[in-house]
Amino acid sequence: MICRLQVRDGRLGVASLTLAATLVAASANAAAICTEVAPDAAVKAAFLYNFAKFTEWPALVDGAPIVVCIVGDELIAAALADAVLGKAINGHAVDVRRAEDTALWRVCQLLFIAAAEARRSAGELGGIRTLPVLTVSDGKGFADADGMIELYVEGERMRFAINIDAVERSGLHLSSRLLGLARIVRNGHGQ
Repeated sequence: MICRLQVRDGRLGVASLTLAATLVAASANAAAICTEVAPDAAVKAAFLYNFAKFTEWPALVDGAPIVVCIVGDELIAAALADAVLGKAINGHAVDVRRAEDTALWRVCQLLFIAAAEARRSAGELGGIRTLPVLTVSDGKGFADADGMIELYVEGERMRFAINIDAVERSGLHLSSRLLGLARIVRNGHGQ
């Protein structure tokens, strides 16, 4: 399956997203997110869903929901909420919330910060850097600036970078399958 990304503002053109399809194909439940032609919000929602699927939160109580907080992008929040409706990840329901108030970030298992909010939120991320909150953004340089996962487009394909040091500091465990698809960043330097 190949997804096509149509970006509303024209900055990226049309991008083939075989990487997203690889992640989506790993989950039959997530396949509904990726249609033949999907808006960028749905594709990013598919990535977020799969990041959650391939993350282990050691302190997450059995049956507790995985709380996914979205900052600065209502379209991604809506796309993800629609995609996960009635679905669970390893026995955990997925609860999508909009979390503009930084005080709410501590209750999130996954926190997505849209590029437009990434700089404004950078200082607030310091308060959760040792908590088991998987931080994700499509803001340029997010992984190099101590965020955990950065979504970016390279040569017409959606890719992602993972800052291993930031993930280790949080106590989260990422699947080797996810790590194998990522550009790895350590101490702010890509590998």
